[in-house]
Amino acid sequence: MKKTTVATLVLIALACLLPSALSNHNQLNAGTTGSPPPYCNPCLFYGGDFDANGPYPNALLNQDAIDNGQAAVYVPFAVPPNQTWTVAGLFSNNMSTASIIDPPQVQWSISTGVSQGNPGTVIASGTTKASFIATGRSWEGMNEYTALTLLNADQTFTLTPGHYWVSVIPICTFEGNRDPCGGAYYYMSDVEDVPPPQAKGFESTDKSYWSVPGSTIYNFVATGGPNGLCSQPGGGGGCDKFSAGLIGRALLN
Repeated sequence: MKKTTVATLVLIALACLLPSALSNHNQLNAGTTGSPPPYCNPCLFYGGDFDANGPYPNALLNQDAIDNGQAAVYVPFAVPPNQTWTVAGLFSNNMSTASIIDPPQVQWSISTGVSQGNPGTVIASGTTKASFIATGRSWEGMNEYTALTLLNADQTFTLTPGHYWVSVIPICTFEGNRDPCGGAYYYMSDVEDVPPPQAKGFESTDKSYWSVPGSTIYNFVATGGPNGLCSQPGGGGGCDKFSAGLIGRALLN
């Protein structure tokens, strides 16, 4: 099964580096291709909808699951030169073998300076209450769910112009008689369509994401490959973007 192959891949990422500044607008891709999903409101950034019938549909392990380990996908985005963002929520869309997260929480982070073998600097992070709602999309026998956390007023934070990476990781670590997390897997949805459906905001033209399997989420060594984790037989490519996003308001400078 393709999903088993994805789950067992470890410590690989695209080895491209993002530019460190936003002085040139050509370093950014405008991603707005329609209306973002209603839960991204007001929407600062959204990587786009998964398309099971599009080119190279895939997904990448993204979880803190009691039986099946930990992994994180770091998704790049950019705050434009003329804006300051106040972030009030974060989310990721994940294919899952389970219909719940338990406890109903996600681990999330915003980082700068991520590169091969370098986790960069975490500038905001937390473990917060989250919902887990079906999107209606499916793939490889799994259904897709939005893991969404809305921050309290004292948890919101601001981002100035620059390049960042966001992670939003579903948690399923409950132990007990009902064992809701037994055998659960979660995979962040890949977005391969060009342009990505319903995308919003800006990404670097480099499209450099990072995958971080392991027991320590924020300390990792990543190795590179020209086609990334989701490359197809024969080098067909895959995993250019991922379905994650940020909610909040942009102030024009």
